[in-house]
Amino acid sequence: MTIDEREAEMKLRLLKTLIALWVASIMMPVISAEADELVRLNIAAFEKRDPNYEFDSIITGTYAQLFEQVQGKADVIFLNRTPVLKNGDVVNLQLDALRMAQGNLSNGGLNCQFGFTNESDEDSQFYSIAGMCNIMYAEDEGTRKVRLIIKRSMLSDVNYGMNVWMKVYEDKTAGVVIYGDVDPK
Repeated sequence: MTIDEREAEMKLRLLKTLIALWVASIMMPVISAEADELVRLNIAAFEKRDPNYEFDSIITGTYAQLFEQVQGKADVIFLNRTPVLKNGDVVNLQLDALRMAQGNLSNGGLNCQFGFTNESDEDSQFYSIAGMCNIMYAEDEGTRKVRLIIKRSMLSDVNYGMNVWMKVYEDKTAGVVIYGDVDPK
């Protein structure tokens, strides 16, 4: 390598370092703002018992009030409250049972992965989730899977002072609905 090539390589490294520092300085206020916005994600999934029941898009209230709203019309699949989350965290929820049926291993339940995003600004706190779930049906031949895609769904501002359960997914054929809510840490 000649002296000119080394000098050009050093200039390129210096330029890359300066660009990286500049980008980091721009991102720093965002990172420190997000660090203070730690919340917990509440996720509830239900399966319809009454075929004529229509799930509401938004349900306000505590866990108990959420259950009262669907009592006798739907069964709880799961209700979870996560540890404190940061922007970009991934939440895994798994509720299934393995069994042998006619010599085949089969699996029944619901397994989900949600990506959590902090979309807050100076004026309000907003969060979103997106992800994927697998509904698994344990059948004699093995496991039948149905994949659910949860598109980006906005969750309510935690400053409302009450739980606001947003419907983030509904599969009318399977009769499954998923609600999400955020609580301050």
